[in-house]
Amino acid sequence: MSEVLTTEDQLLANFEGWLNQRFEASSSLRAIKEAGAENFKKLGLPSRKSEAYKYTPITKVIEKNFDLDIAESPSDLTKSDCEAKFYQDADANHLVFINGVFVEDYSKIISASSELTIKVLDDQAINEHVELKSNLGQVNGSQVDPFAALNLAYFNQGVFIKAEKNTDNKNTYIYQFIDGSKQTVLFPRVFVYGAAGSRTTVYEKTFISGEENSLNISIVESMVEANAEVRFTKLQNYTNKAYAIEGVYAHQDKDSRFYTNTFSFKGAVVRNNVYINIDAENCEGHMNGLYQLSGKTHVDTNTSVDHLKPHSYSNELYKGILDENSRGVFNGKIYVRPDAQKTNAFQSNNNILLTDTATINTKPQLEIWADDVQCSHGCTTGQMDEEAIFYLRSRGIEKTNAKALLLNAFANEALNELQNDLVKEEIEGIILNKLK
Repeated sequence: MSEVLTTEDQLLANFEGWLNQRFEASSSLRAIKEAGAENFKKLGLPSRKSEAYKYTPITKVIEKNFDLDIAESPSDLTKSDCEAKFYQDADANHLVFINGVFVEDYSKIISASSELTIKVLDDQAINEHVELKSNLGQVNGSQVDPFAALNLAYFNQGVFIKAEKNTDNKNTYIYQFIDGSKQTVLFPRVFVYGAAGSRTTVYEKTFISGEENSLNISIVESMVEANAEVRFTKLQNYTNKAYAIEGVYAHQDKDSRFYTNTFSFKGAVVRNNVYINIDAENCEGHMNGLYQLSGKTHVDTNTSVDHLKPHSYSNELYKGILDENSRGVFNGKIYVRPDAQKTNAFQSNNNILLTDTATINTKPQLEIWADDVQCSHGCTTGQMDEEAIFYLRSRGIEKTNAKALLLNAFANEALNELQNDLVKEEIEGIILNKLK
């Protein structure tokens, strides 16, 4: 009788062969990847009883829709195909991933290396940059989620972005191109390092072609040194065949600032894990997001802010507009440890359901072990304000336009931290188009 393999075993079935093809036994990166595989085995995939994935049975989704044969997929995309999708920002860096692999030759890098280091995340980068070797896969959050561990095991040729000390850097755009002409599983990885006193802004956007299912297991790690600032924005407007499990993990040092924005509009199943680890005084951690869903799109947002030291601030605001048979999930946690006195931490999740068949499951949480803090959390779920609609209609505004005005005003608060007009205009356009 043949042995029945678990899903975890199937995902790692070809790992040793895959590893041997790409990395020598002495490779520093090989050791890191083997540790990722071991951590994945230890954690295992979420079961039905997993609280973190209670409303998103992701293991069942993967088993149902993917054959789990991990192999890199070639693509016939050309450099000009990719460049045609770039934002019209000549004074910026444009980085290209194709099917989860960073393609330096297709990218456009204009920043001086004395200001911003952008390199293939490979063995050479690991050996040249001690901050990468000591921190890759170590940011809090990467250690507790099995998909972050699986990405660490399987990613091939990610990108390393390092802002040098006391530099104010140009915008960097990351374009993820996914060729869905056949079923594919992808593992893109980005490491953003903000050296002391630097400022860095990164935007990520994904383009999907083809009609087959794709599974994007994506990780962004960020280390933010003293008095540095990192801003990371992600735009998710996928296809009905796109499945995504994406993580953004940040670790902050003294006087640092980290901002993350996530805008989700479409996809089959999208899971976002966002973790900020505030491990020093006088830090600011900001999370903002909007999920505006229709059809059968399912978007699950799981956030965590861990305050370990005193005199820091965090704020998160997530808004949801759900139409038709869509489903949203929000699970936000704030931890305030015993030493984190004088912490200010705030969390808000607000949702509007446009139909009786749309669903939202929301669970804000606070765990506080300090006594001199200001913390709050809350969530609201409701339908359109009929009095506000009536007021606008009494001023001569047609009902459909009145609803669109109110919903647009509701959504736009989540865009307040966006500092890029090109990206902001695109997102505003998507919002308005979905409100028509």
